[in-house]
Amino acid sequence: MRALLPALLPALLVPALLALPAPAQAVQLRFPTGSSHHGFFYPTAYRDHGGVTDWACGSNSYSGHRGSDFGVGSWSGMDAGREVRAAGDAVVKTTHDGEFDRCTTADCPGGGGFGNYVELLHPDGRSTIYAHLKQWSVAVTEGQALRCGDLLGQVGSSGYSTGPHLHFEPRDSGDSSFEPFAGSCGASSSAWMEQGDYGGLPGLSCDSAPTCPAAGRLQCGDVLRLRNDGAGSTGSHGAWGCATFRYSGPELSLELATDRDEPITLRLSGLSADLDLFVSGDLACAPADCLAASTEGSTADEALSFSASAGRVYAVSIDGYDGAVSDFTLSVDCAGAWPGDDPGDSADPGMDSANPDGGEGDSTDGPGSDEGEGPGAGGPFGANGPDQAPGERVALSELGCQVAPSGRGLLWLGLGVPALLLRRRSARG
Repeated sequence: MRALLPALLPALLVPALLALPAPAQAVQLRFPTGSSHHGFFYPTAYRDHGGVTDWACGSNSYSGHRGSDFGVGSWSGMDAGREVRAAGDAVVKTTHDGEFDRCTTADCPGGGGFGNYVELLHPDGRSTIYAHLKQWSVAVTEGQALRCGDLLGQVGSSGYSTGPHLHFEPRDSGDSSFEPFAGSCGASSSAWMEQGDYGGLPGLSCDSAPTCPAAGRLQCGDVLRLRNDGAGSTGSHGAWGCATFRYSGPELSLELATDRDEPITLRLSGLSADLDLFVSGDLACAPADCLAASTEGSTADEALSFSASAGRVYAVSIDGYDGAVSDFTLSVDCAGAWPGDDPGDSADPGMDSANPDGGEGDSTDGPGSDEGEGPGAGGPFGANGPDQAPGERVALSELGCQVAPSGRGLLWLGLGVPALLLRRRSARG
């Protein structure tokens, strides 16, 4: 009998306490500009806490102001092109551009008062708005994944503005604005990495995005029955780099590695609630590392494909939209040929003769397709039948991964929830 790769690490067999999702990890913010422009900004109006009172109990605000305003030296500063950059890792939720940008009357049209603006959605589910930007300066597009410090645009005076400045407005996961500064009349804790003094500026240090702690390990051919609130689940992500939706979890993340370059298709089925499926290029799970997503509505099946590299560890995450919780079946189909499957196999174990590029989209076994899984030369056991394996994949222990015994049966998780482990080989075209 051939040796099959493990479906899960012993990390799944964890104490029951780990099954309780952790709260979302707040992302701390940097000041939203670059180092060469930082010295040109200064606060002109903080958020109003009532009675024209700012976060330090001063009066540098105006009635009803919901953000923090930073000037750049009037029109000459604007014309110099003062940069606005992302305050943290994020995905672009909304952009608006093309509006008149030399407004002085605080009532110029466009962008709902923000004029030209960008809204970013951060991994913790909170968002930040960068408003009154210069016309045609917006440098990002909706759905684009960004790293902290990436360029968004330039300071202008569009929308409800009386002169060039940046209106910076953070919002919580419920889309309500909040105070990023900690002070006697402000927030109890700062949302900035380095807040700085009253009248000064926050620093430029970036926070890291919340990681995807893996509850176990997937391998090619796995079919698992799990729950997104099972052992090892968390609530650390409120958003993902491949989607512009907010998520309230819980989420379950698993490692996935393969011993060759090949397209991989992941399928999520058997849902009773709205779960979505994501794959990231590593366990750091920064928005810019999100490779693919499937975000069908309601209880529809999810499926995605991506091109994997040999030995690289990916994060596969299943998250509940609007707090959804459900059992699900997760299958992992790898398109690379097994050595010995075909007499014409290449000597290069990373090369698939039917798909020499190993590129995404070249596999005939796309999402939702089960073609080729019947008996015969292209079936799940190749031409040699179920009792004689034509060859074996490289054990991932040789790539520094732990290998556990294979088999069929029930694997019990930390809370006593069984995961049905059915190992099968994908169709080989």
